[in-house]
Amino acid sequence: MSETTDQSLHKDLARLNRATISRPARLVAAVLTPANVVLGLLAYVSLKYSSSWLAATGWWLITLVLVVGVPYAILFRAIRAGKVADRQVVRREQRPWLFAAAITCVIVALGVLALAGAPRQIIALIVAMLSGLVAMGAVTLVWKASMHLAVASGAVTVLAIENPTAGLIAALVLPVLAWSRWRDGRHSLAQLIGGGIIGAGAAAAVYYLTR
Repeated sequence: MSETTDQSLHKDLARLNRATISRPARLVAAVLTPANVVLGLLAYVSLKYSSSWLAATGWWLITLVLVVGVPYAILFRAIRAGKVADRQVVRREQRPWLFAAAITCVIVALGVLALAGAPRQIIALIVAMLSGLVAMGAVTLVWKASMHLAVASGAVTVLAIENPTAGLIAALVLPVLAWSRWRDGRHSLAQLIGGGIIGAGAAAAVYYLTR
């Protein structure tokens, strides 16, 4: 492990150890987990562009299983096996292979949705998610950024493309989410801003061009 990695890990752990318990911060982070944000956004896009409620439910369930369920199952199994220290994956060196697993799951989901004839906008959303994961996976090789902010910022950007008013309203939760992650000692301000930029940038570039 390099000296730079050692210093980064030391800062992350020191910040986490200094943090005191804040129930409001943890509640915000729990409600706005990447899984909840992804599933909420997918529900909106699916209902807007599917031919029926039944079809929208089908696209949503496929994503629930492949994009959320399987990656979380891998994470929990890794925790039980001692390969990952905690659900938040504070140690950056434990993140790359988890990003690779999540990327694989999203690619599989993309293939299943495409073969099943999902609406173009749903495919575009999954491609945007994949782009964000790839960007975050590349960044995490040298630096740790906030996954919570990356996913939330990407979701707000997609929502703004679909409905500017709703996107503007949803953007109000981003500072609150950032505060919760900072207050809980999970990320520095730079890591939060970095995650937000990566998520919003990937969503803006990919979803807008492919929808």
